[in-house]
Amino acid sequence: MRAITIDAYKTQPHLQEMPRPQPGAGEILIRLHAAGVNAMDWRARDGTYQQWWPAEFPAVLGFDGAGVVEQAGPGVSAFQPGDDVFGQFMPQRVLHWGTYADYVVTSASGAVAPKPISLDYLEAAALPMPAQVALACLDALEIGSGETVLIVGATGGIGTYAIQMAALRGARVLATARPEAANYVTSLGAAQALDYTQGDLVSAVHTLSPEGVDAVLDVATRDPAGLSHISQVLRAGGRLLTTIVTAEAPRLAEQGINAALLSWQPSAELLGRITRLVDAGQLKVVIDHIYPLEQAVEALEQVEHGRVRGKVVLRIA
Repeated sequence: MRAITIDAYKTQPHLQEMPRPQPGAGEILIRLHAAGVNAMDWRARDGTYQQWWPAEFPAVLGFDGAGVVEQAGPGVSAFQPGDDVFGQFMPQRVLHWGTYADYVVTSASGAVAPKPISLDYLEAAALPMPAQVALACLDALEIGSGETVLIVGATGGIGTYAIQMAALRGARVLATARPEAANYVTSLGAAQALDYTQGDLVSAVHTLSPEGVDAVLDVATRDPAGLSHISQVLRAGGRLLTTIVTAEAPRLAEQGINAALLSWQPSAELLGRITRLVDAGQLKVVIDHIYPLEQAVEALEQVEHGRVRGKVVLRIA
């Protein structure tokens, strides 16, 4: 099969022929039609996760995908050959089989679920990781109707879904965005776009919400000091959740702010909730760019260095 692999950490991914994986007990083999491209893909390339999933080289990149069940291993009854599925196919022991390939093997009891009937494979592949993270974040923040939430990093995959989900819960959403992306975030349901490149974000938020916002979801800030500054937009008793850096939780707690780094687990249950939103027409998928599998390096570069609105995906079949 075709696969995009690395031969060592921090090396250039390349296309090569690999043997088709075989499903073991409790596993399914999926013929992939599309793969989602995420920041965690280039981090895996660079060895960020090696303490949890040491790589077996050559290692195939990619975690998100959508396709058709080709074969079910012994003991699998939940899926049958021919089923349309999508999911976030995380390594169980080592990083070896990924979704930048014609086939992938994954646990049938993991984060895999029937594909939303209203989506094609490309759209379905754009959902698993970012939509699950967005949903897990809003659950953890307990966002409710009438609350005001600031989303920092609102134009990427996670932010695109988080805006929609928060608005669906009845929250007033303030979203950071460059001026050229202001209409994009408001079209998703944000009440206001805030240009973080001009002036102080904290001052801009307090102009709109003098008493402070109820919650902050930050999927972009990479240093604790910057996160502490952003926390000043919160009212007393407000909640802050970050997906990237550890918040200075004890110091913020002294100010009456509940701050945390997201802890979550991909699951079929989360995927099922997302599917219901999509098929009900309440959550839309936005695809920034579609690349053929052979151009996976360019896709990774866009996600790592470019400004993406929504998702980047690979067309495989």
